[in-house]
Amino acid sequence: MQTTMITTTEDLNAFCATFGTERFITVDTEFIRERTYFPQLCLLQVATSKLAAAIDPLAEGMDLSTLYAAFADERLLKVFHAAKQDIEIFVHDTGQVPVPMYDTQIAAMACGFGESASYETLVGELVGAKLDKASRFTDWARRPLSQRQIDYALDDVIHLRKVFELLETRIEADGRSEWIAEEMKDLTLITHYRVDVDQMYKRLKVKSRTPEYLQMLRAAARWREQQAMRRDLPRQRVLKDDFVVQIAGMAPQSVEDLLELRGIQGQLNREAMASLIEALHEARMAPKDTWPQAEERIKPMSAVQEACLDQLKVLLRQRCEEEHLVPRLVVDKEELEAIVRGKLAFADSHLSHGWRYEAYGRDVEALLSGKLVAKVQPYKGGFGLIWSAALPKNL
Repeated sequence: MQTTMITTTEDLNAFCATFGTERFITVDTEFIRERTYFPQLCLLQVATSKLAAAIDPLAEGMDLSTLYAAFADERLLKVFHAAKQDIEIFVHDTGQVPVPMYDTQIAAMACGFGESASYETLVGELVGAKLDKASRFTDWARRPLSQRQIDYALDDVIHLRKVFELLETRIEADGRSEWIAEEMKDLTLITHYRVDVDQMYKRLKVKSRTPEYLQMLRAAARWREQQAMRRDLPRQRVLKDDFVVQIAGMAPQSVEDLLELRGIQGQLNREAMASLIEALHEARMAPKDTWPQAEERIKPMSAVQEACLDQLKVLLRQRCEEEHLVPRLVVDKEELEAIVRGKLAFADSHLSHGWRYEAYGRDVEALLSGKLVAKVQPYKGGFGLIWSAALPKNL
């Protein structure tokens, strides 16, 4: 495949003009985010059936509008591997998610390649090629880029074309195209790629769980996140976690109160302190029925419920082994536990519809309703757990 480096808007527009004859393009990015809140896009790689291009977004006068328009073209499939961080960049730059798109990491889980299969693994097993990863942690913002860096970056979209085609063929042969289409459609929900500033406090480790404390913690964490976004700085550079937690406990009502916290002047100037105090004041005045409530402490399961959950997990492993699926792609353990505890009705779970119902949910429904039972029977010279329909009670 021919390769090129694109450093002008004119050349990029000419490259994008060739997309009309393509069914799909493969896309990857190189970025850094050590010194910023938002990832700094340093290189964009795109491959068509004929050309792989490394596009320099840092080149003087570079305008990516034509490429971003192609990302929004619903006639052109955009193929990524482990897409989340790439999509976060595009959502920040354009406010949109590329549509339609395809993530080969998710497709690989539906083909039995295990959880979070790496691109390197897929290239090795499907394409038979070995990647040069020496440039993985280089400074992508530094110019000029070396030829080795460019070659490394382009390999990520060149081999991805073959990986995608082979996975697609396997999935079609297994009759799972609708399964994957359902998963890929979910990827286009923009909420997956936006930060909910009101939920950031949940990442912090704290001891107190009173509504008053949680309200102050949420306000301080929200203020920090908004400041980090506005100034494009890592959140720890704005205010370290320990200070957020301590401020929530102090619940200061003035800058003077806040100054009593040792080391705070090394974190915030007076203007920032005043802004934080205002945010805390607004949170304090908010109606109490809007304050966060402590999550109910989860009680240990009874032995009977543990046994039920264990059966569901065994059934999941067996069905996934038979279907060459990764269990995590089908359902997470938290959802199964919620069903067993009665916190989530089966009908409201992900297992009650779509491909998950066909692959596993139907059996869960039968097991929970007593229509499916597990029996220990001789198996391969030993014993195995075999699932079968329950006999009617009158027999």
